[in-house]
Amino acid sequence: MPTDTEVKFEDMTLVQQIKAIDEVIDENVRQFLVMDGGNMEVIDVKPADDNVDVYIRYVGACNGCASSTTGTLYAIESTLKEKLSAKIRVLPI
Repeated sequence: MPTDTEVKFEDMTLVQQIKAIDEVIDENVRQFLVMDGGNMEVIDVKPADDNVDVYIRYVGACNGCASSTTGTLYAIESTLKEKLSAKIRVLPI
């Protein structure tokens, strides 16, 4: 979560939001995807009602994997909520 000197996730520019998401994914999730022969990329970030929707695309072995729509998606969303904002929703494309 941001400190007093940091900008809240919802107040960041689109570029800042995508960079922050990529940093959290790199530090907490990506290595597990890569170990299984897959990966993911952030496609877009959009405000939606009282949420921030993060659109991702799975690549490699993650594309079409049954876990990508359940456990993996939940792990990604939970990590982003914990590290950046409770308002984040992750939606696969």
